[in-house]
Amino acid sequence: MSSERSFFRKLLGVFRHPRSTFEAITEKDLTRGFAVVLLVAIVGAMASAQYVSRMDLSSLPWTGQLPGADASSLRGSLGIVFGVITGIRTVTGWLIPALIIYVIAKLSTGGGGFRRLLAQTGFASAPALIQHVLRLIDAYAMQYSLGGDLLQTGTLTAGLSQRIMNQALNSLNLFSLVTIGLTMVAASVTFRSSKKKMALIVFVSYVVFMTLRALIFV
Repeated sequence: MSSERSFFRKLLGVFRHPRSTFEAITEKDLTRGFAVVLLVAIVGAMASAQYVSRMDLSSLPWTGQLPGADASSLRGSLGIVFGVITGIRTVTGWLIPALIIYVIAKLSTGGGGFRRLLAQTGFASAPALIQHVLRLIDAYAMQYSLGGDLLQTGTLTAGLSQRIMNQALNSLNLFSLVTIGLTMVAASVTFRSSKKKMALIVFVSYVVFMTLRALIFV
């Protein structure tokens, strides 16, 4: 009977009854799980692009090297770039941690299926959809301009330890923590293992993922 649940019931169920909902999510739901991730990526990209469109780029030193460049078209181009980056980060932030979790859990438990885990972690990313919807609303509702210096984060010149710390700090928000918590539940269902063991595996997997992201700047 659990297999008869609709897409929206499963999407809401990860918040209301996470364990029973993840029990109902099978590898056949992979397309639906990816649809959730894709929706998160699209909304997140729109929010990032809108934030860039509200930036004052005159303070950036390299704008002086673009004679005749129109500020609005420059913001539009940068908005597209940052939107694409947000989309890529969203998809890789779903796929790579799931792969790491699967490899570690498979070695330690011997069970579980990767397609099902992907489907479940896709639905587990639902909190990020709420986050990006709020970001999008804020980006359109804000009554002020953002400083262009927000684009100068120093990421490329920071040391590895600093980049790892930045990745960790970016993950310390309510929505990402809820997503990680839901991922723990999903993994314990997929691999039929204890929550404590899966919590450790998921924690290690995200540490590895954040380290990889810091190394390759994604």
